[in-house]
Amino acid sequence: MDQKRIYNHKKISQDYAKRDYLDKAEIRIIEDLRNLLPKFNMLDMGVGGGRTTRYFLPMVNSYIGADYAPNMIAQCKKKFKNKKIFEVLDVRNMDKFSNNMFDFVLFSYNGIDSFDLKDRDIALKEIKRVLRNDGYFSFSSHNINWEGLYGLFKIENIYEKLINKSHLPDSGKSAKNIFLKFIIFLKAILINIRLNIKNKSFNIKFHINSLRKNGFGSLADNSLNGKVSIIYTSYKSQIKKLENLGFINISAYSVNGIKTTDENELNKGGWIYYLCQIKK
Repeated sequence: MDQKRIYNHKKISQDYAKRDYLDKAEIRIIEDLRNLLPKFNMLDMGVGGGRTTRYFLPMVNSYIGADYAPNMIAQCKKKFKNKKIFEVLDVRNMDKFSNNMFDFVLFSYNGIDSFDLKDRDIALKEIKRVLRNDGYFSFSSHNINWEGLYGLFKIENIYEKLINKSHLPDSGKSAKNIFLKFIIFLKAILINIRLNIKNKSFNIKFHINSLRKNGFGSLADNSLNGKVSIIYTSYKSQIKKLENLGFINISAYSVNGIKTTDENELNKGGWIYYLCQIKK
């Protein structure tokens, strides 16, 4: 299923518009860049419903929030008075922006993982193009070596996630409540089957271990009910890719907001955050 169409769905964009927070790693990255941000012309790519806008907008010299889903940008314009700062734009084709236009590009919430490997490279090259020499790039990406990755595919975990979304009372013992929980359990089984089919494997552990050996790969997890496949990559593979493209001073941050090269710490979370500079 086309991911752009999913993210452009009205309910999805409305849900994203409700999000208004920074992750621990994002807070740490702001702290590391605090003295530089006032001078930066910033591109907030994959801005979604404007989750990060309120925090970065007052910190930087100029700000543009962009997303390829028109409904996401429509939500941003509802939330913020300055509608001119938002653009409907695909990171893989940013011809609207000139070379060396930005000092800082942020691509948060694993937005880059929505593309296949070929388009991921195109996106990274476009980001490199619009960044000035020594400009900063920060993004997050799914971690293939996350120690909790297997758990995403367990029926009981899928069921629990669906229950939390349904807001059913845990203590409810009415016939209606029990019936709804049974329906949700059946849905969890169907999602589990869908994930196995999309991953072309009924042995998820074997499939994940194969991706880990490669250092990266496409994986359909239980996000968006398993309707899409996303890219997972290891810390070492991502560092190598960035270095090959000319990025330097690459730092990694765990989901706990710790700047580290310790893979044990990085692998405690499903995401790894990166901050780097481009050398042209």
